[in-house]
Amino acid sequence: MLKLSQPFSMRNKLVLMFIGTTLVTYFSFALVLQYAIERHFYNQDFSYVSSKFNAIDREINQSPQALFEQSNNSPLLMWVFENENIIYQNSNLTLPKTQPLIPNSPQAYNPSNAIEWDEDSLALRAFAFNTGNYLVVLGLSINHHLLFLDKLNWILFWSLGFTFLISSAFSSLIVHRGLKPIAVLNEHIQQVSPEQLDIRIKLESLPSELRGLANTHNAMLDRLQMGFRRLSELSSDIAHELKTPLTNITTQNQVILGACRTPKEYQEAIASTLEELNRITKTINDLLYIAKAENKLIHRNDEVLDAGKELSHLIDYYEILADDASVKLVNSGEGRLYMDKNMFERAIGNLLSNAIRHAYVGSTIQVQVQELDEQITISVVNQGDTIPEENIAYLFDRFYRIDKSRQHVGSVGAGLGLSITQSIVQAYNGAISVTSKDQHTEFKITLPCARSLDQ
Repeated sequence: MLKLSQPFSMRNKLVLMFIGTTLVTYFSFALVLQYAIERHFYNQDFSYVSSKFNAIDREINQSPQALFEQSNNSPLLMWVFENENIIYQNSNLTLPKTQPLIPNSPQAYNPSNAIEWDEDSLALRAFAFNTGNYLVVLGLSINHHLLFLDKLNWILFWSLGFTFLISSAFSSLIVHRGLKPIAVLNEHIQQVSPEQLDIRIKLESLPSELRGLANTHNAMLDRLQMGFRRLSELSSDIAHELKTPLTNITTQNQVILGACRTPKEYQEAIASTLEELNRITKTINDLLYIAKAENKLIHRNDEVLDAGKELSHLIDYYEILADDASVKLVNSGEGRLYMDKNMFERAIGNLLSNAIRHAYVGSTIQVQVQELDEQITISVVNQGDTIPEENIAYLFDRFYRIDKSRQHVGSVGAGLGLSITQSIVQAYNGAISVTSKDQHTEFKITLPCARSLDQ
C-alpha cells in the first residue's frame, strides 16, 4: 500500500474541511434555489392555465363550436376529448399517450400531474380539466422557463468557481489565525531545556480551548523542575554521605601508615574502617531497596498479618533501644492486613526508631492500630520537638534532614528510613502522613485491610 512520506498536516485538513463545508452548503443552496424556481414556474403555469379554463368552462358546454373558433387564434394550446376521442385541437401538436385522458380521471384537476413532452423544438406543459361531458387539456410552451434555468445554471457554475477561490483564501486565513496560538505554544515548548525549566506559558495569551493543555504543560514542568531539583539534591546528598566515611577511612589509613603502630592500633583502625564501610554499604542497600520498591521489583511474600501481634513483637525488639533513650513504648488496637511480613517490619521499624530518636527523655511513644471499614491505620505518636510546617512536606525525601548541617548529635543514619517506609506503603496502594503540633508528632499509615482484599 502506498504511504505518504509525511503525515497530512492538521492545517491542510482544516482548510479542506472548510472548503468542503462551503461547497456542500453552496450545492445545497443551488439545488434548493433551482427547485424553488422550477416549482414557482410550475405553479405559475398552472394558475395561468386554470384561469383560462375558468373562462371557457361555461362556454364550452353551451356553444362549443363558437369556443373552438375563438381558440384557433389563441396562443394557448387546447385539446378537447369526448368519450376518449379528440373532437378538437387548435394545433398540429400531438398529446403523448402515456396515460388515458378520460373524464373523472385522477389526472383531471390535479396540479401535480402535468403532462410534459418535447415536440418540434418546443418544451410543452399541459393540464387536464374535467367539465361536463368533455375533458379539456390546456397547454403552453415552457421554453422561456428552460432558457431562464439554463442561464441560472451558468451563473451558478461560474459562482461555484468564485466561491471556491474565496473559500480557499478565507479558509487558509482563518485556519492560519486559528492555529497561531498553537504555534505560540510550540515556541514556548521549544525553549524548554534542562537548563530552562522555569519557563511557564501565560494562560491569558491563549484561547480557552488551549488553556487546559497549557496548564497541564506548566504542571508537568513543575514536576520536572522538582524532579531535577531532587535529583540534584540526591546526587549532592549521596556524594556527601559517601564522601564523609571515605574521607575518614583515607585520613585514618594515612595516619596509621605514617608510623609503625602496635597490633592493637592496627586492629582499632581496621575496626573503624569496617564500621565506615558498613555505613556505606547500608546507604547503598537502602537506596537500592527504595528503587526496587518504587518499581515493584521486590519479591513479596504476602500473607494475612495480625497487625496487633506483629507490633507487639516489634515493640519487644525495640524495647532495648527505647530503654537506652529513657522512653517507653505502648501499643494498642488490632487489625488484619495482607502484606509481606519483612516489608511490614521494616516500614514500622523505621517509624519506631525515628520516634525513639526524637522523643523527649521520660516520654511515652504511643503505637495504635485501628481497623475501620476497608482500611487499617497504624499511627506512631511521640512527644518531642515540633516539626516546622515548612519542613513536613520534605520529610520523606531521600537524605532530607531538618538539620542541614548534619551535625546534630542525635542525627544518625543516612536519612533514608522515612523514604523507605513511604516506598513500601505506596507499593501496597497505601498512604502515609505526618502531623506535628504542640510537641506531639504523629506518623499515620493507611493500608487496605485483609477483609477488603477478600471482597
